[in-house]
Amino acid sequence: MISEAIIGVNALNSMLDLAKSLKGINDATVRNTVAIELTEKIIAAHAAQAALISKVADLEKELVRFETWEAEKQRYDLHEIKKGRFTRRLKESVEGSEPPHHICAQCYNRGVKSILQSKVSEVGRNTLLVCGECKTELNLSLAV
Repeated sequence: MISEAIIGVNALNSMLDLAKSLKGINDATVRNTVAIELTEKIIAAHAAQAALISKVADLEKELVRFETWEAEKQRYDLHEIKKGRFTRRLKESVEGSEPPHHICAQCYNRGVKSILQSKVSEVGRNTLLVCGECKTELNLSLAV
């Protein structure tokens, strides 16, 4: 992004130099050539500016997403549901109208909130907590 800004500044300086040189040119052919070159530089500067604006917008969206996730993840504590099996559990102090639930610890570490769903396995009729995002399955029936 910095290199794009430097290129834009250099293009503007180059355009300024070309515009100054137009004033002293009496030959129409040379003047037209310089005018065309100036127009090309203006177009390139506009393209660089558009790229920078787009990059800034993307960075602003990413910052909002990051800040939102930072606030959201403060609502959860690490919880051991069985020996060696961890989730992130909604803190009791922030439940409000939201029901108590667990989210996947792996997804949480990647910045994703994925609520674990209860499921009974076909084999052995074990109770599992399943992550819909990363497909992690935590067996709650096994004693470890």
